[in-house]
Amino acid sequence: MTETCDVLVVGAGPAGTAAALTAARAGLNVVVLERGEYVGAKNLTGGMVLTRVLADLIPDYADRAPLERPVEHQRVMLTDGPRALTLDIGNATFLDPPHNGFTVLRRAFDAWLADEARAAGAVIVTGAVVDDLILERGQVVGVRARLPEGELRASVVVLADGVNSLLAQRAGLRREHRPHDVSLGVKELWRLPAAVIDQRCGLRRGAGAAYAVIGDFLQGIPGGGFLYTNKDSLSVGVVVSPLDLARRQVTADQVLEGFKRIPEIARLTEGGQLVEYGAHLVPEGGYAALPQLSGGGVLVAGDAAGLVVNTGLLLMGMNLALDSGRCAGQAAVAAIRRHDSSAAGLADYERRLGQSVALTAMRAHRRAPALLRRERLFVTYPRLVNDLLADLVTVGAGPKQPFWRLARRRLRGKDALDLAQDAFRGARSL
Repeated sequence: MTETCDVLVVGAGPAGTAAALTAARAGLNVVVLERGEYVGAKNLTGGMVLTRVLADLIPDYADRAPLERPVEHQRVMLTDGPRALTLDIGNATFLDPPHNGFTVLRRAFDAWLADEARAAGAVIVTGAVVDDLILERGQVVGVRARLPEGELRASVVVLADGVNSLLAQRAGLRREHRPHDVSLGVKELWRLPAAVIDQRCGLRRGAGAAYAVIGDFLQGIPGGGFLYTNKDSLSVGVVVSPLDLARRQVTADQVLEGFKRIPEIARLTEGGQLVEYGAHLVPEGGYAALPQLSGGGVLVAGDAAGLVVNTGLLLMGMNLALDSGRCAGQAAVAAIRRHDSSAAGLADYERRLGQSVALTAMRAHRRAPALLRRERLFVTYPRLVNDLLADLVTVGAGPKQPFWRLARRRLRGKDALDLAQDAFRGARSL
């Protein structure tokens, strides 16, 4: 038996659920198929959701969502062995509405967002594996799923099934990933009392911090470490290039263990209880790797569309997923009301994305992926910065040299030229 609906969403992450919520609020018949046993079962990211987009979707989110801590401090750490330089970007106004971002734990956050979609009228089916698309005359008209119904048909299908979206490939919208288009994220969750987190991270009660870390613990592999403060836990992990892991015959676990041995990170996690571990692929190809985002009867959103920005200082994923899902829902509603879900009828999706943070952020930071593949960013510069600062603060028995002379001794010829070029590229990629 074949079931039908107006909008069929594959995947109940932030992108898929935002699309379902938007379409259901407009009165459409919406079905979401989620492969996990429950919403949030497969989701790993414990990080920071930048909440201006969430506020557009659910204005009173701050009163009802399962949020962890409002992020007051964003910290960038450069490490070299036992040495670390930490730049603290603090803003006390981020603790007040409308906030800038909150740390979240995806299992709870995704489940809440799904409940919002259900309350609007969407039907969410878990444990539903989608095997293929139904194509007729080159247009997507539904999916084949491991459900009693077998086939589900819809006027518009939204693909929000994650970074490895085989369905987007089946629709002819995306090629296979190139090796450098994805990174591997490995994360642990460490339980600690809230008061201990406040004290160790130098936070006022209830405030949060987000750490982005690069340094020699990466062993020259493009990537970075992260640490986010939750109410009574720390999300700790690394995101690294699988291609370079294989080339160097290093495992992601080895990089993670090296990250946790950094004295500053070890101090923050000391005495914690490990309660969760997992790994997940992350799209990092950037603007140049974006697939075709729409076609006849089909839209692609979130990680499936490669909508993730990583500048080394700022990681945007969840907010771009929410925004692209919202745009997909709006485009589906408009197409169905016009009785035109052809490729031309759904092309409005990309126009909406072009006026939203999702696509404008990808375009603005389009140079970041190439910059972040430069090995000296992870080895040479953290060492150089820590060498210079060690020279500056170390006082010996002999004459004290001025900083410019210390810097000239450390920066010679090619190093200075490389630094100038990379500083220029870095400024253009932010």
